Amino acid sequence: MPLSWPKARPRRLPSGLPRPAAACARSSSIISPPYPLTIGGRDPANDYYEKHYLRRDGENGKFAAYGGLLRERPLPGPVGKPQAQSDLRTEVARAARIGVDVFGVDLLTMDGRLAAAVPGLLDAAQETDPRFRIAIEPDMNSLRKVTLDQLAAYLLTFAKHPAAFRAADGRLVVMPFRTEARPPEFWKALTDRMAQSGEPIAFIPTFVDPATAGKYAGFSAAAARGITGDASAGPAQRNFGRNALAHGYPAWIASAAPQDSRAKYGMASEAEGSVSFTDAIRAGIEGGANALHIMTWNDYSEMTELQPSSATRFAYYDLAAYHIAWFKTGAPPRIERDGFVGLHRRQLFRPGNVALGKPWRIHGRPPVDLVEMTTFLTAPAELSITSGGQTFREAAPGGLHRFTAPAAVGPVSMSIRRAGKIVAACRSPWTIEAQPDRQDPIYSGFSSLRGCN
Repeated sequence: MPLSWPKARPRRLPSGLPRPAAACARSSSIISPPYPLTIGGRDPANDYYEKHYLRRDGENGKFAAYGGLLRERPLPGPVGKPQAQSDLRTEVARAARIGVDVFGVDLLTMDGRLAAAVPGLLDAAQETDPRFRIAIEPDMNSLRKVTLDQLAAYLLTFAKHPAAFRAADGRLVVMPFRTEARPPEFWKALTDRMAQSGEPIAFIPTFVDPATAGKYAGFSAAAARGITGDASAGPAQRNFGRNALAHGYPAWIASAAPQDSRAKYGMASEAEGSVSFTDAIRAGIEGGANALHIMTWNDYSEMTELQPSSATRFAYYDLAAYHIAWFKTGAPPRIERDGFVGLHRRQLFRPGNVALGKPWRIHGRPPVDLVEMTTFLTAPAELSITSGGQTFREAAPGGLHRFTAPAAVGPVSMSIRRAGKIVAACRSPWTIEAQPDRQDPIYSGFSSLRGCN
Protein backbone atom coordinates (compact mmCIF):
# COMPACT_ATOMS: atom_id res chain seq x y z
CA MET A 1 0.00 0.00 0.00
CA PRO A 2 1.50 3.41 -0.92
CA LEU A 3 2.67 5.68 1.85
CA SER A 4 1.00 9.02 2.49
CA TRP A 5 2.18 11.18 5.38
CA PRO A 6 -0.25 13.28 7.37
CA LYS A 7 -0.01 16.86 6.16
CA ALA A 8 2.97 18.63 7.72
CA ARG A 9 2.87 22.28 8.62
CA PRO A 10 5.19 25.27 8.27
CA ARG A 11 7.26 26.35 11.23
CA ARG A 12 8.72 29.66 12.37
CA LEU A 13 12.46 29.52 11.74
CA PRO A 14 15.09 30.96 14.10
CA SER A 15 15.39 34.73 13.98
CA GLY A 16 17.05 35.97 10.82
CA LEU A 17 16.65 32.79 8.81
CA PRO A 18 14.37 32.69 5.75
CA ARG A 19 10.70 31.84 6.12
CA PRO A 20 9.12 28.80 4.47
CA ALA A 21 5.91 28.71 2.53
CA ALA A 22 3.25 26.09 3.29
CA ALA A 23 4.77 22.72 4.14
CA CYS A 24 4.03 19.63 2.07
CA ALA A 25 6.36 16.86 3.29
CA ARG A 26 7.62 15.32 6.51
CA SER A 27 10.94 15.70 8.27
CA SER A 28 12.04 13.31 11.01
CA SER A 29 15.12 12.85 13.18
CA ILE A 30 16.37 9.88 15.21
CA ILE A 31 16.63 10.50 18.93
CA SER A 32 19.01 8.33 20.93
CA PRO A 33 17.97 7.66 24.58
CA PRO A 34 21.53 7.27 25.98
CA TYR A 35 22.36 10.98 25.52
CA PRO A 36 19.76 13.22 27.22
CA LEU A 37 20.39 16.91 27.91
CA THR A 38 21.51 16.20 31.47
CA ILE A 39 23.04 13.17 33.15
CA GLY A 40 23.77 13.15 36.87
CA GLY A 41 22.71 16.71 37.67
CA ARG A 42 22.70 20.09 35.98
CA ASP A 43 26.17 21.26 36.99
CA PRO A 44 28.16 20.93 33.73
CA ALA A 45 31.44 20.87 35.64
CA ASN A 46 30.50 17.80 37.66
CA ASP A 47 27.99 15.77 35.69
CA TYR A 48 28.48 12.47 33.86
CA TYR A 49 29.31 14.14 30.56
CA GLU A 50 32.19 16.06 32.12
CA LYS A 51 33.46 13.34 34.42
CA HIS A 52 33.25 10.48 31.95
CA TYR A 53 31.98 10.95 28.40
CA LEU A 54 34.18 13.95 27.55
CA ARG A 55 37.33 12.74 29.30
CA ARG A 56 39.99 10.54 27.80
CA ASP A 57 40.10 8.45 30.98
CA GLY A 58 36.34 8.46 31.56
CA GLU A 59 34.39 5.24 32.16
CA ASN A 60 37.53 3.57 33.49
CA GLY A 61 39.50 4.46 30.40
CA LYS A 62 37.71 2.04 28.05
CA PHE A 63 37.89 4.57 25.18
CA ALA A 64 41.20 6.17 26.20
CA ALA A 65 43.09 4.83 23.19
CA TYR A 66 40.96 7.03 20.93
CA GLY A 67 40.74 10.03 23.25
CA GLY A 68 37.50 9.26 25.09
CA LEU A 69 33.96 8.58 23.87
CA LEU A 70 32.58 12.07 23.05
CA ARG A 71 33.82 15.43 21.72
CA GLU A 72 30.84 17.58 22.70
CA ARG A 73 27.67 17.59 24.76
CA PRO A 74 24.13 18.95 24.33
CA LEU A 75 23.39 22.51 25.37
CA PRO A 76 21.28 22.37 28.54
CA GLY A 77 17.67 23.46 28.71
CA PRO A 78 15.83 25.35 31.45
CA VAL A 79 15.49 24.09 34.99
CA GLY A 80 12.35 22.01 35.38
CA LYS A 81 10.71 19.43 37.61
CA PRO A 82 11.10 16.62 37.00
CA GLN A 83 14.27 17.55 35.12
CA ALA A 84 14.32 14.51 32.82
CA GLN A 85 10.84 15.27 31.49
CA SER A 86 11.63 18.97 31.19
CA ASP A 87 14.68 18.08 29.11
CA LEU A 88 12.60 15.95 26.76
CA ARG A 89 10.13 18.78 26.27
CA THR A 90 13.05 21.08 25.44
CA GLU A 91 14.33 18.66 22.82
CA VAL A 92 10.90 18.37 21.20
CA ALA A 93 10.54 22.16 21.15
CA ARG A 94 14.01 22.65 19.65
CA ALA A 95 13.32 20.13 16.92
CA ALA A 96 9.88 21.52 16.10
CA ARG A 97 11.38 25.00 15.86
CA ILE A 98 13.30 24.09 12.68
CA GLY A 99 10.56 22.06 11.02
CA VAL A 100 11.17 18.56 12.39
CA ASP A 101 7.76 16.89 12.72
CA VAL A 102 8.71 13.48 14.09
CA PHE A 103 11.31 11.96 16.39
CA GLY A 104 12.16 8.39 15.44
CA VAL A 105 13.22 6.81 18.71
CA ASP A 106 16.16 4.43 18.39
CA LEU A 107 14.82 1.38 20.24
CA LEU A 108 17.94 -0.33 21.58
CA THR A 109 16.32 -2.61 24.17
CA MET A 110 12.83 -3.87 24.96
CA ASP A 111 13.16 -3.15 28.68
CA GLY A 112 15.46 -1.42 31.17
CA ARG A 113 16.49 2.22 31.49
CA LEU A 114 16.72 3.05 27.79
CA ALA A 115 13.34 1.53 26.93
CA ALA A 116 11.83 3.32 29.92
CA ALA A 117 12.63 6.67 28.29
CA VAL A 118 10.19 6.04 25.42
CA PRO A 119 6.93 6.67 27.34
CA GLY A 120 8.40 9.92 28.65
CA LEU A 121 9.26 10.99 25.12
CA LEU A 122 5.73 10.24 23.93
CA ASP A 123 4.33 12.29 26.79
CA ALA A 124 6.77 15.13 26.12
CA ALA A 125 5.65 15.32 22.50
CA GLN A 126 2.01 15.46 23.55
CA GLU A 127 2.69 18.08 26.23
CA THR A 128 4.92 20.31 24.09
CA ASP A 129 3.24 20.23 20.69
CA PRO A 130 0.21 17.99 20.13
CA ARG A 131 1.08 17.88 16.41
CA PHE A 132 4.57 16.44 17.01
CA ARG A 133 4.86 12.67 16.69
CA ILE A 134 7.15 9.84 17.81
CA ALA A 135 7.97 6.97 15.45
CA ILE A 136 9.43 3.67 16.57
CA GLU A 137 12.70 2.50 15.00
CA PRO A 138 13.74 -0.93 16.31
CA ASP A 139 17.53 -1.02 16.15
CA MET A 140 18.42 -4.44 14.83
CA ASN A 141 22.08 -3.96 15.66
CA SER A 142 21.02 -4.25 19.31
CA LEU A 143 17.83 -6.30 19.08
CA ARG A 144 19.55 -9.27 17.50
CA LYS A 145 17.58 -11.83 19.49
CA VAL A 146 14.18 -10.14 19.68
CA THR A 147 11.32 -12.49 18.81
CA LEU A 148 8.31 -11.76 16.66
CA ASP A 149 6.06 -12.06 19.72
CA GLN A 150 8.16 -9.62 21.74
CA LEU A 151 8.30 -7.00 19.01
CA ALA A 152 4.61 -7.25 18.17
CA ALA A 153 3.66 -6.91 21.85
CA TYR A 154 5.85 -3.84 22.21
CA LEU A 155 4.39 -2.19 19.11
CA LEU A 156 0.83 -2.82 20.25
CA THR A 157 1.56 -1.05 23.52
CA PHE A 158 3.40 1.80 21.79
CA ALA A 159 0.50 2.30 19.39
CA LYS A 160 -1.88 3.18 22.22
CA HIS A 161 -0.29 6.57 22.79
CA PRO A 162 -1.81 9.49 20.84
CA ALA A 163 1.67 10.81 19.95
CA ALA A 164 2.62 7.58 18.12
CA PHE A 165 3.35 8.44 14.49
CA ARG A 166 0.91 7.15 11.89
CA ALA A 167 0.62 7.44 8.14
CA ALA A 168 -2.31 9.41 6.73
CA ASP A 169 -4.34 6.21 6.42
CA GLY A 170 -3.91 5.46 10.12
CA ARG A 171 -1.25 2.77 9.94
CA LEU A 172 1.42 2.82 12.64
CA VAL A 173 4.80 3.73 11.10
CA VAL A 174 7.56 1.23 11.93
CA MET A 175 11.10 1.86 10.63
CA PRO A 176 13.55 -0.85 11.73
CA PHE A 177 17.18 0.21 11.44
CA ARG A 178 19.39 -2.32 9.68
CA THR A 179 16.33 -4.17 8.46
CA GLU A 180 18.48 -6.63 6.53
CA ALA A 181 19.61 -8.21 9.82
CA ARG A 182 16.40 -10.24 9.60
CA PRO A 183 15.04 -11.97 6.49
CA PRO A 184 12.00 -10.63 4.63
CA GLU A 185 9.90 -13.47 6.07
CA PHE A 186 10.37 -12.13 9.60
CA TRP A 187 9.11 -8.67 8.69
CA LYS A 188 6.27 -9.95 6.52
CA ALA A 189 5.14 -12.08 9.46
CA LEU A 190 5.28 -8.99 11.70
CA THR A 191 3.12 -6.95 9.32
CA ASP A 192 0.63 -9.81 9.14
CA ARG A 193 0.59 -10.23 12.92
CA MET A 194 -0.01 -6.53 13.49
CA ALA A 195 -2.84 -6.46 10.94
CA GLN A 196 -4.47 -9.49 12.55
CA SER A 197 -4.21 -7.71 15.92
CA GLY A 198 -6.12 -4.73 14.57
CA GLU A 199 -3.07 -2.47 14.32
CA PRO A 200 -1.77 -2.53 10.72
CA ILE A 201 1.63 -0.96 10.18
CA ALA A 202 3.30 1.09 7.46
CA PHE A 203 6.56 -0.85 7.28
CA ILE A 204 9.58 1.21 6.18
CA PRO A 205 12.86 -0.70 6.07
CA THR A 206 16.05 1.27 6.72
CA PHE A 207 19.07 -0.47 5.22
CA VAL A 208 22.70 -0.17 6.22
CA ASP A 209 23.61 -2.36 3.26
CA PRO A 210 20.94 -1.79 0.60
CA ALA A 211 22.12 -4.65 -1.64
CA THR A 212 19.17 -6.82 -0.55
CA ALA A 213 16.59 -4.02 -0.55
CA GLY A 214 14.61 -5.50 -3.44
CA LYS A 215 13.55 -8.50 -1.32
CA TYR A 216 11.50 -6.31 1.05
CA ALA A 217 9.63 -4.17 -1.48
CA GLY A 218 6.44 -6.22 -1.76
CA PHE A 219 5.08 -5.41 1.70
CA SER A 220 6.77 -2.04 2.42
CA ALA A 221 5.31 1.46 2.34
CA ALA A 222 8.65 3.11 1.51
CA ALA A 223 12.39 2.52 1.90
CA ALA A 224 15.34 4.37 3.39
CA ARG A 225 19.05 3.70 3.68
CA GLY A 226 21.45 4.65 6.41
CA ILE A 227 23.87 7.50 5.98
CA THR A 228 27.09 7.27 4.02
CA GLY A 229 28.84 9.63 6.44
CA ASP A 230 31.35 11.22 4.12
CA ALA A 231 30.95 13.80 1.36
CA SER A 232 29.70 11.18 -1.11
CA ALA A 233 26.33 11.13 0.71
CA GLY A 234 24.49 13.04 -2.01
CA PRO A 235 25.22 10.61 -4.85
CA ALA A 236 24.66 7.63 -2.51
CA GLN A 237 21.19 8.85 -1.54
CA ARG A 238 20.32 9.75 -5.12
CA ASN A 239 21.28 6.30 -6.36
CA PHE A 240 19.37 4.62 -3.55
CA GLY A 241 16.22 6.57 -4.40
CA ARG A 242 16.36 5.55 -8.04
CA ASN A 243 16.98 1.92 -7.14
CA ALA A 244 14.22 1.84 -4.52
CA LEU A 245 11.64 3.01 -7.05
CA ALA A 246 12.99 0.55 -9.62
CA HIS A 247 12.58 -2.27 -7.07
CA GLY A 248 8.91 -1.39 -6.76
CA TYR A 249 8.84 0.61 -3.52
CA PRO A 250 5.96 3.11 -3.60
CA ALA A 251 8.21 5.83 -2.17
CA TRP A 252 11.65 6.49 -0.77
CA ILE A 253 12.98 8.55 2.13
CA ALA A 254 16.21 10.55 1.97
CA SER A 255 18.58 10.19 4.94
CA ALA A 256 21.13 12.82 5.95
CA ALA A 257 23.53 13.44 8.84
CA PRO A 258 25.63 16.48 9.74
CA GLN A 259 28.79 14.35 10.11
CA ASP A 260 29.75 10.85 11.22
CA SER A 261 32.82 9.81 13.23
CA ARG A 262 33.03 7.29 16.06
CA ALA A 263 35.68 7.48 18.73
CA LYS A 264 34.55 4.20 20.26
CA TYR A 265 35.83 2.47 17.11
CA GLY A 266 38.51 4.94 16.04
CA MET A 267 36.67 5.57 12.78
CA ALA A 268 36.18 8.92 11.04
CA SER A 269 34.28 10.06 7.95
CA GLU A 270 35.15 13.24 6.07
CA ALA A 271 31.99 15.32 5.86
CA GLU A 272 33.78 18.30 4.23
CA GLY A 273 31.98 20.77 6.45
CA SER A 274 28.32 20.79 5.45
CA VAL A 275 28.68 18.89 2.17
CA SER A 276 27.59 15.45 3.40
CA PHE A 277 24.53 16.89 5.11
CA THR A 278 23.27 19.35 2.54
CA ASP A 279 24.04 17.23 -0.53
CA ALA A 280 22.04 14.32 0.90
CA ILE A 281 19.04 16.58 1.55
CA ARG A 282 19.25 18.04 -1.94
CA ALA A 283 19.36 14.53 -3.37
CA GLY A 284 16.01 13.99 -1.67
CA ILE A 285 14.64 17.25 -3.07
CA GLU A 286 15.83 16.51 -6.61
CA GLY A 287 14.90 12.83 -6.46
CA GLY A 288 11.34 13.32 -5.22
CA ALA A 289 11.84 11.74 -1.80
CA ASN A 290 8.63 11.42 0.19
CA ALA A 291 10.24 12.46 3.49
CA LEU A 292 13.54 13.48 5.02
CA HIS A 293 15.15 11.38 7.75
CA ILE A 294 17.90 13.15 9.71
CA MET A 295 20.29 10.74 11.41
CA THR A 296 20.58 11.79 14.16
CA TRP A 297 19.23 14.33 16.60
CA ASN A 298 21.58 13.36 19.45
CA ASP A 299 23.78 10.31 18.93
CA TYR A 300 26.95 11.86 20.31
CA SER A 301 28.84 8.56 20.21
CA GLU A 302 28.64 8.68 16.40
CA MET A 303 29.10 12.48 16.17
CA THR A 304 25.97 12.65 14.00
CA GLU A 305 24.11 15.02 16.33
CA LEU A 306 22.02 17.86 14.91
CA GLN A 307 20.71 19.47 18.08
CA PRO A 308 22.40 22.57 19.55
CA SER A 309 25.60 21.36 21.22
CA SER A 310 28.73 22.64 22.88
CA ALA A 311 31.04 22.52 19.83
CA THR A 312 28.78 22.55 16.76
CA ARG A 313 26.61 25.15 18.51
CA PHE A 314 23.70 26.05 16.20
CA ALA A 315 25.59 25.65 12.90
CA TYR A 316 24.10 22.44 11.54
CA TYR A 317 20.81 23.20 13.29
CA ASP A 318 20.42 26.46 11.34
CA LEU A 319 21.53 24.86 8.08
CA ALA A 320 18.89 22.20 8.71
CA ALA A 321 16.21 24.86 9.22
CA TYR A 322 16.88 26.30 5.75
CA HIS A 323 17.08 22.95 4.00
CA ILE A 324 14.06 21.44 5.75
CA ALA A 325 12.00 24.41 4.57
CA TRP A 326 13.40 23.89 1.06
CA PHE A 327 12.57 20.20 1.21
CA LYS A 328 9.02 20.82 2.37
CA THR A 329 8.17 23.56 -0.12
CA GLY A 330 10.26 22.47 -3.09
CA ALA A 331 11.90 25.90 -3.42
CA PRO A 332 14.78 27.65 -1.63
CA PRO A 333 13.32 29.95 1.05
CA ARG A 334 13.54 33.70 0.59
CA ILE A 335 16.48 35.22 2.43
CA GLU A 336 15.57 38.20 4.58
CA ARG A 337 18.86 39.06 6.31
CA ASP A 338 22.54 38.71 5.42
CA GLY A 339 24.48 36.26 7.55
CA PHE A 340 26.62 33.16 7.56
CA VAL A 341 27.30 29.88 9.31
CA GLY A 342 30.93 28.91 9.89
CA LEU A 343 32.38 25.42 10.27
CA HIS A 344 35.93 24.18 10.89
CA ARG A 345 37.77 21.64 12.99
CA ARG A 346 39.58 22.62 16.16
CA GLN A 347 42.73 20.92 14.84
CA LEU A 348 44.31 19.82 11.59
CA PHE A 349 43.04 16.26 11.69
CA ARG A 350 45.85 13.72 11.27
CA PRO A 351 44.28 10.29 11.81
CA GLY A 352 47.63 8.50 11.72
CA ASN A 353 49.28 10.59 14.45
CA VAL A 354 50.13 7.92 17.04
CA ALA A 355 51.34 10.59 19.48
CA LEU A 356 47.64 11.23 20.18
CA GLY A 357 46.69 7.57 20.63
CA LYS A 358 45.79 4.74 18.32
CA PRO A 359 45.56 5.72 14.65
CA TRP A 360 42.04 6.27 13.31
CA ARG A 361 40.58 4.54 10.28
CA ILE A 362 39.06 6.72 7.57
CA HIS A 363 35.78 5.67 6.01
CA GLY A 364 35.23 6.94 2.46
CA ARG A 365 36.90 10.09 1.22
CA PRO A 366 40.25 11.18 2.71
CA PRO A 367 40.42 13.95 5.32
CA VAL A 368 40.77 17.56 4.20
CA ASP A 369 41.73 20.71 6.12
CA LEU A 370 39.16 23.38 5.34
CA VAL A 371 37.25 26.28 6.79
CA GLU A 372 33.71 26.64 5.46
CA MET A 373 31.49 29.71 5.29
CA THR A 374 27.88 29.17 4.19
CA THR A 375 26.31 32.54 3.46
CA PHE A 376 22.72 33.72 3.23
CA LEU A 377 22.88 36.83 1.02
CA THR A 378 20.12 39.28 0.13
CA ALA A 379 22.30 40.57 -2.73
CA PRO A 380 25.78 39.94 -4.18
CA ALA A 381 28.64 40.56 -1.76
CA GLU A 382 32.33 39.95 -1.13
CA LEU A 383 33.19 37.17 1.31
CA SER A 384 36.39 36.76 3.27
CA ILE A 385 37.88 34.01 5.44
CA THR A 386 41.02 34.51 7.50
CA SER A 387 42.73 31.33 8.68
CA GLY A 388 46.21 31.11 10.14
CA GLY A 389 46.89 34.76 9.34
CA GLN A 390 46.08 34.47 5.61
CA THR A 391 42.92 36.00 4.12
CA PHE A 392 40.96 34.52 1.22
CA ARG A 393 38.24 36.42 -0.67
CA GLU A 394 35.49 35.51 -3.08
CA ALA A 395 32.71 37.41 -4.84
CA ALA A 396 29.38 35.70 -4.25
CA PRO A 397 25.96 36.11 -5.86
CA GLY A 398 22.83 36.63 -3.80
CA GLY A 399 21.17 33.61 -2.21
CA LEU A 400 22.78 30.58 -0.55
CA HIS A 401 26.50 30.26 -1.21
CA ARG A 402 29.29 28.01 0.13
CA PHE A 403 32.82 29.39 0.32
CA THR A 404 35.85 27.47 1.61
CA ALA A 405 39.48 28.21 2.40
CA PRO A 406 42.41 26.08 3.60
CA ALA A 407 42.48 25.54 7.35
CA ALA A 408 45.66 26.55 9.20
CA VAL A 409 46.77 26.68 12.82
CA GLY A 410 45.52 29.77 14.63
CA PRO A 411 42.35 31.87 14.88
CA VAL A 412 39.62 31.92 12.23
CA SER A 413 37.45 34.86 11.21
CA MET A 414 34.89 35.57 8.48
CA SER A 415 33.07 38.58 7.05
CA ILE A 416 30.57 39.71 4.45
CA ARG A 417 31.25 43.07 2.77
CA ARG A 418 29.03 44.99 0.36
CA ALA A 419 29.69 48.38 -1.22
CA GLY A 420 32.73 48.81 0.98
CA LYS A 421 30.85 48.22 4.23
CA ILE A 422 30.96 45.17 6.53
CA VAL A 423 27.53 43.57 6.63
CA ALA A 424 28.36 40.71 9.00
CA ALA A 425 31.58 39.58 10.68
CA CYS A 426 32.64 37.04 13.29
CA ARG A 427 35.76 35.70 14.89
CA SER A 428 35.28 32.00 15.48
CA PRO A 429 35.06 30.98 19.14
CA TRP A 430 37.32 28.07 18.19
CA THR A 431 41.05 28.28 17.51
CA ILE A 432 42.72 25.64 15.35
CA GLU A 433 45.23 24.18 17.80
CA ALA A 434 48.86 23.55 16.98
CA GLN A 435 49.25 20.79 19.59
CA PRO A 436 45.95 19.08 20.35
CA ASP A 437 45.87 16.54 23.16
CA ARG A 438 43.73 13.96 21.31
CA GLN A 439 42.17 13.26 17.94
CA ASP A 440 39.07 15.35 17.26
CA PRO A 441 37.50 14.96 13.80
CA ILE A 442 34.36 16.96 14.64
CA TYR A 443 33.53 20.14 12.74
CA SER A 444 32.75 22.90 15.25
CA GLY A 445 30.50 25.79 14.37
CA PHE A 446 29.35 29.36 14.92
CA SER A 447 27.01 31.81 13.22
CA SER A 448 26.75 35.56 12.64
CA LEU A 449 22.97 35.08 12.83
CA ARG A 450 23.38 34.16 16.51
CA GLY A 451 25.85 36.78 17.67
CA CYS A 452 28.88 34.74 16.54
CA ASN A 453 28.03 31.91 18.95
